[in-house]
Amino acid sequence: MVVWQKLKVHFGSFFLLSLMTMPTTWRPFAWVGAALCAGTMGTALASPLYPFYQALWDLQPSEITYIFIAYMMGVLVTLLFLGKVTAHYGFLPVLKGGMVFSIIGLGISALAISPFLLGLGRVTIGIASGMISTSAILGMSQVLPTSHKSRAGQIASMVSVAGFGLGPFISGWIAQFLPYPLVTPYLTVLVPSIVILYGLRSVRQEIQSKPGRPSFLPKLEMPAEPGSRPLFLIISMTAFAAFGIFSLYGSLAPSFLEEMIPWSGPAVSGTAIASVLFISGCTQFVLRSLPLHQTLYLGMLFLLLTCLALGLTISTHSILLFVVSDILAGLAHGATLLATFGIVGQLSTPENRGPLFSTYLFIGYLGTIMPIVSVGLLADAFGLLSAVIIFCISMGLLALGLIAFKFRQDRAVPK
Repeated sequence: MVVWQKLKVHFGSFFLLSLMTMPTTWRPFAWVGAALCAGTMGTALASPLYPFYQALWDLQPSEITYIFIAYMMGVLVTLLFLGKVTAHYGFLPVLKGGMVFSIIGLGISALAISPFLLGLGRVTIGIASGMISTSAILGMSQVLPTSHKSRAGQIASMVSVAGFGLGPFISGWIAQFLPYPLVTPYLTVLVPSIVILYGLRSVRQEIQSKPGRPSFLPKLEMPAEPGSRPLFLIISMTAFAAFGIFSLYGSLAPSFLEEMIPWSGPAVSGTAIASVLFISGCTQFVLRSLPLHQTLYLGMLFLLLTCLALGLTISTHSILLFVVSDILAGLAHGATLLATFGIVGQLSTPENRGPLFSTYLFIGYLGTIMPIVSVGLLADAFGLLSAVIIFCISMGLLALGLIAFKFRQDRAVPK
């Protein structure tokens, strides 16, 4: 515990020193990026802890998926009803509000004494995630120095992936070796989030609030040009598949890993989940100069190969195949997010960028609900491993169909 306290002090000192020595033009980006990273860290923080909750409350696999998707319901409600709020008020008030919700959700989760309270905490974190994701993406295009503004969407994607990966990694190792495993992991994000919320006071936004009140009616927005809509649907469904595969790791991986490999514990499952996102981040960095449409094809191909490798892993219980499937999942996640974030940025204008990203994320996040709920219900009826195999077949067919539709569109309208 003493070592951990020293590490927190050193990390905090390093973070503050970095901000003080950073060029002034980059400080707003640092605060917005830190908010995006902390917000995404909170979303996957609970993933390695699900076996603890399952044992504590005697939960079925389907009940674990319900708690997992409680977060996603919060995200979807936010994206559906608050899609135009960021465009109306600017990114900064929404980003600050998202950080407040994140702090509240982390606090509820840390104090949860029942599945209901944990679900409530997850819903609150989901609301925060929806607010932070859309506002930070828009904010990146304003706070980045001029020479980097064109890559705001891709930079936001890499920061998001870093946060998603750090969450389960830190949570898993803390839960494995430190006391109070269902409380301490949440505090590691809650405390920095308070500091970041205070730091956002120094950030200024270019666009001021518009007069009047924004519409809160649920609305999904498509690109203005009809010719761009098929491409928008393709990239949104690609995100649907990528988010679905990652959510399988995030919700049920701790359970099926115990049946497949000889090691167990939150550090193992947290590292397995984080490694997908670490590879995803590295993939985005390596492929950042590749044309977006080529990157999209690579991502679709990796999605197909991931489903094949994971299905074979479940069937054979091969540790080597599991490592291969983990790597492929990271490659698929990184390539698809890099391409789809970038293409949405190309299809949007400053006026509709917020609503369009909300629609894209809404469709993508559906992939974390519908397939995962189905896996949970199938697991109750036929066993977890059989359910995962059915999931892999379904997602593989979806990836194959997306490749075919994208190829057909490119032949009709060459890029």
